[in-house]
Amino acid sequence: MKDMGETSYVIWKEIFQNRSQGLLGLSQKAYINKVLKRFKMEKCSASPVLIQKGNKFSLAQCPKNDLERKQVEAISYAFVIGSIIYAQICTRLDISFADGMLGRYQSNPGMEH
Repeated sequence: MKDMGETSYVIWKEIFQNRSQGLLGLSQKAYINKVLKRFKMEKCSASPVLIQKGNKFSLAQCPKNDLERKQVEAISYAFVIGSIIYAQICTRLDISFADGMLGRYQSNPGMEH
């Protein structure tokens, strides 16, 4: 084993620390930015609340014809959900509810999902 000094990144997680204030934290900003870029969403606007009161998700929003299915096929929905789960497990427990709600529609997602 070799001491290489303080660590700043480990597997897409930035480690930040302030010894004088006794702070240690993790950030996945680089990972989230990579996922957004992969799905061409780097210009999306951030929201403090992912799912707001009154948002409804149902099977009625699933594709009903081939045209709608082709639109959704362009998006790797399961891969998006998996990417969100990775962020959720490591540092973002606050997105668990949204991920669980949207994960229910992996077999037949609609554009609203």
